[in-house]
Amino acid sequence: MKKLISLTLLMLLGACLGIAQEAPAPAKIKKPAVTNSTAETVTGKLGYISGKKITVKAKGAEASTAFLIDAETKVTVNGEAKGITDLQKGWIASVAPKTTDFATAAKIDATKTAAPVDASVKTQE
Repeated sequence: MKKLISLTLLMLLGACLGIAQEAPAPAKIKKPAVTNSTAETVTGKLGYISGKKITVKAKGAEASTAFLIDAETKVTVNGEAKGITDLQKGWIASVAPKTTDFATAAKIDATKTAAPVDASVKTQE
């Protein structure tokens, strides 16, 4: 009788472990971007980029900060004047808001991040 109970418990435990392994990990919930409301420059990774809006996620921040883009917004990439279409997701950028409208970006200074170097590539001597 003890062997039957032990065997039944082991089968139940095995079934529970099998189900637990099949369950997918919970999805990471993205927090919506918050429209900028301060005069301070925001520095972080570029997220969403369009002709009308960008988002910047500052290090340690829970949510991204959203800025509107207009015809007066100045964009530089590594110090060179560029357009909004030249920006790419994941680059580091400092976004300064307009003094009259904190929700709109006056200037975006982006730094193009270098592609990772493949350590397995060897040069011939």
